[in-house]
Amino acid sequence: MNKRWGGEFKVDIINDWRNVLKEWKEDGGLVAHLTMYGLGINEVLDELCSVDKDILVVIGAEKVPSEIYTKSDFNIAIGNQPHSEVAALSIFLDRFFGGEELKRQYNHAKYRILPNAKGKTVEKIL
Repeated sequence: MNKRWGGEFKVDIINDWRNVLKEWKEDGGLVAHLTMYGLGINEVLDELCSVDKDILVVIGAEKVPSEIYTKSDFNIAIGNQPHSEVAALSIFLDRFFGGEELKRQYNHAKYRILPNAKGKTVEKIL
């Protein structure tokens, strides 16, 4: 994906999440947990955006350990009804970046999609 579309997307599969949270916080980062039980995203967004620290976003599924809630700096409700983890991340990122992420162009991309009301237009970048 990165070779075709650019950017630096990566996924890490982690077994020891407790250690990841501990090291992240020891290095000065913040933890934002997306849930349906926290404070509403509109209530905490200004504070979260004003922090000059790296943010680790945690998205729990069913039966999130209570330790996640206590170790997180922010427990952020993305709505107060059950929702998908992907939807929660999408809403969070859109709010956090104020919609500007939709305009972003990635370095080293070989292709880009051009807006088109009907159909698909993909441009090869030389």
